[in-house]
Amino acid sequence: MMMKYSIVGLIMVAAMPLTALAHGPKDLPDDPALISQYRAGFAAYQQNEYAVAMEKWRPLAEKGSAAAQIFLGFMYAGGLGVTQDNAAAVHWYGEAAERDNTLAQVRLAIMYRDGVGVTADRVKALFWVLKAGHMENHMQKIAMALQGDLKKDMTPAEVDAAERLFRKGADKN
Repeated sequence: MMMKYSIVGLIMVAAMPLTALAHGPKDLPDDPALISQYRAGFAAYQQNEYAVAMEKWRPLAEKGSAAAQIFLGFMYAGGLGVTQDNAAAVHWYGEAAERDNTLAQVRLAIMYRDGVGVTADRVKALFWVLKAGHMENHMQKIAMALQGDLKKDMTPAEVDAAERLFRKGADKN
C-alpha cells in the first residue's frame, strides 16, 4: 500500500514527541505521585528506554490521561519498545482524541486518510480534522491545512457526511 505523504504528515511525524510534551501531565489529577510517574515515563522515553516508558504510561493511559495515551500511540505506531501495531496506535490516538487532544485528532485523521491501522475512511478523517481545527491552539493551522488536503479528494456528499458528524458531536457538548 502506498501511503500519501504531505508536508503536513512530515511535520506531524517530526513534531509529535515535542508537541505531546506540551500536553504534559496537566490532564492528571493534582497528585504528585501520578505526575512523577508521567515525568519518569517521559525521561525514559527521551533516553530510548521505551519498555520503562510503556510501564510508566500504560496505567496512566488506562486511567484516562490523554498525554499518556498519545505517547502510547506514538510507541505503537513506531514500534518503540513494543511490536509495531498500527491498530493499537489508532486505539490510543482515539482515546486521546475523544478527550479533545488535538494532536491525537490530527494523527488519527492521517491514519484514517491513509488507511493505516484502520480501513481508509475520508469521512472519519475529515471529521477528526474538523474537531482539531475547531480548537484554538498550536495544532489548528496543521488541522486547517489537512482539511484542505482531504477535501480536494472528497465528493461533496463525503464532505457533507463529515460535517454532519462534526455538528452532531458539537451538539453534544
